[in-house]
Amino acid sequence: MPDVTGTTLGQPPAWAEWRPALCDAIPWFRAQQGGMYRHGGICLGFLIDADGGDRSYVDEETVITRVGGGHCRDSQGNLVATKDQDDAGFLKSLINSMNLKVAVGLVIGSGCEALLGRKLPHRYNVMAYFRVADYWHEKVNGKTVAKVRFEKLDLSEKSWWAAEDSPPPVPVHQRDFTRRPQIFQCQQCLKPSKRVYNECWICLNPGCPHFWDRGPIAIPDDLTFHPDFLSCRLQPDPEIEPQHSLVPNLLATFDEGDTESSFLRIAWKGIVCPLCLKCIQRKYWRGWKCADNPNRDIKDCPFEHIVEIRPISLRAVIDDFGLGTIKRAISFEERYDKPALIDDRLFQPYRIFVYDLPGFGSITHLVSNININSRPGGPNDLFRQLQTLDLGLRRYPLGQSVVAGMLTAQFVGTPYKYIVSVDSRAFSDAPDEIMRILGRLTWATERVVGLTGDQVLLPNELLAMGYLDGMKISYHDDGEESLGPTIASLSLGAKADMKFRMKAKYYHGYTKSKNNLLADDPVLPNCHNEEHRRSLKADFEAGKIDQEKYNEERRKLPISKSREASAMIKLELNHGDIVVMHGENLQKYYEPEYIDDKDRHKGIFRLTPEQIYDGQ
Repeated sequence: MPDVTGTTLGQPPAWAEWRPALCDAIPWFRAQQGGMYRHGGICLGFLIDADGGDRSYVDEETVITRVGGGHCRDSQGNLVATKDQDDAGFLKSLINSMNLKVAVGLVIGSGCEALLGRKLPHRYNVMAYFRVADYWHEKVNGKTVAKVRFEKLDLSEKSWWAAEDSPPPVPVHQRDFTRRPQIFQCQQCLKPSKRVYNECWICLNPGCPHFWDRGPIAIPDDLTFHPDFLSCRLQPDPEIEPQHSLVPNLLATFDEGDTESSFLRIAWKGIVCPLCLKCIQRKYWRGWKCADNPNRDIKDCPFEHIVEIRPISLRAVIDDFGLGTIKRAISFEERYDKPALIDDRLFQPYRIFVYDLPGFGSITHLVSNININSRPGGPNDLFRQLQTLDLGLRRYPLGQSVVAGMLTAQFVGTPYKYIVSVDSRAFSDAPDEIMRILGRLTWATERVVGLTGDQVLLPNELLAMGYLDGMKISYHDDGEESLGPTIASLSLGAKADMKFRMKAKYYHGYTKSKNNLLADDPVLPNCHNEEHRRSLKADFEAGKIDQEKYNEERRKLPISKSREASAMIKLELNHGDIVVMHGENLQKYYEPEYIDDKDRHKGIFRLTPEQIYDGQ
């Protein structure tokens, strides 16, 4: 194993401990997974890490690594090729970058320390801009794989990842850019191939019968690169330029007095800390903080940039001529279920649309209008006032994520509760705006649940969530055991869609695979193989078949082509709209997209007369 006790000459111009933070702050590398970021058919960024493949190589000016695509991990966790690679896909993007003279930004991960021979400062380290100098194909374990050689664009400056005692680079004007590796012509395909390897020349044309073949002479397993191939450099080309700065300064592009730009999609991207150069994700509603956890004992970087929140106007997010309608016209798409009840008289001046799921619950959509919204203390005032309140809104790490460090796609505040837990605030400490929202949701809950004849359990927790432009929350599970049977929500600001679908395990009848059949399959309406599953369940419950036969027949049913169920219900939520989801089984079997709620506790609260809502 190479010695990795040495250190690098300097520090990277930007770094990250979490990959999502790197992708948030560096515009030329947005690949949350995989080693290449490509956009518009062009490779803009490349990550070299532990899976560079056979004969990976890194020096102060050159990087050689495999090209992604067509690989998977074996039982030992090693990345192996599963199919032959040609000039399409990932390699095509690199070829386009080379032909179109686009520089590629490189990031080196700590998995390359053994390859580099010295310790790297951080988990992910921005290197520099490189150019695609060569690409070719090799044969690895019977599969054709692609390789690429990058050359550093700026040959005049010493690389920060060089060894501390390494000599300075040869001045550009003293270099011999005419030096090239030997080129031989294959006698079979008549195409030229460079001498890439020190031990022998091999035809590198994957379309040739003699590709990676020396006849009776075996190709060594421990091939090394020829010195001429490693040391040759392309003539500097001033036309090769990157699309973006290596480390952009996002904050410099914002005018603090510009209200609307503070809420744009770009405003919740990451930045590079000007003090320690760490990539920082936008975790806080009010700005960026370099310290991941200010309460830790270790010393954190003190940098933070707090944005002065100037409320964005409703005019900027609502496209209705009058900031609302007198009576909103609702259309329903054919692919979604229609409401079972539409009645404009029950909740006047709201329109009411009820989606009834017999045996499971109901979803009630209360559609607001300009008269409701514009009343004093109503949705118009709440939208403006909530933007400036310090509700502790922030984005949290996702508990279950393929990539560590991913954040929620919305800002979540500490919930207000009647019974206070460690991660909550008491209603007695809540601002007036929160209590007025609670008053509206209380009124809606009483009216909606009252129509069902069920016991009305008033809201005892309120969770505030904020969304900047382009944010959303994907399908999620609201069915925690601590939740009550009713969840109500109020939408403020821009229009958003809210969809509901059946949870995957109930849609398919099993979790992950048919070897994990549901012990108690409810067979919900519109689930996959509904008719057959319902018939089998009836036979099993009637004693016509035993458990073994029941499971055997369920495993024979056709598998759905889709991993997830399609959305059944779609609500178009506009400013001031309220949604009431009621029914314990609704939360158990179905999942919404866009809104979340957690840790409900029973309790009571008191509203002042001004905070009580009467439906107007």
